[in-house]
Amino acid sequence: MHWALYGFLIVMPLLGWLTLSAKGQPIPFFGLELPALMGPDRATAKNLEGIHELIGNLGFFLIGLHAVAALWHHYFMRDDTLERMLPLATRQPERGAQARLHRPS
Repeated sequence: MHWALYGFLIVMPLLGWLTLSAKGQPIPFFGLELPALMGPDRATAKNLEGIHELIGNLGFFLIGLHAVAALWHHYFMRDDTLERMLPLATRQPERGAQARLHRPS
């Protein structure tokens, strides 16, 4: 799941860049203008835009599935998946580690 999310974060901006390049439009990036990766081509732009939209919809699905899986683990599996996602300062000690610390000698 994580690899799919990371792939999404890399592929989507590249597809957007290619789409704008194929449309012949400027590619803004934090006040700069990126160079076009290809020459204008309407048919390619339309295909790239469709792929960009499809992967975007799949990305929403993956993000939602990821959130549902975390809630499933928390409420139904009753494990510490959500607690392990918290910053270290608020994390509870692991049950096994706590038991090892308080084990009589």
